Amino acid sequence: MYLIARLLLIVPSVIAGWFVSKDDVSYWVIAFAIALVFIVLTIAFELYVHPRLRRRREP
Repeated sequence: MYLIARLLLIVPSVIAGWFVSKDDVSYWVIAFAIALVFIVLTIAFELYVHPRLRRRREP
């Protein structure tokens, strides 16, 4: 479980690293905000887009 969470949080950390220095105090706050957006987008995809794609494939 720890490995899955770590893999999911690599993406927001990399994105935050593009905009903020890792030595900055607000780095983890920005990485957390990006992670929340990433999680919300994943949930929205699973709730709305994925069922529509599945319906389109069925004959």
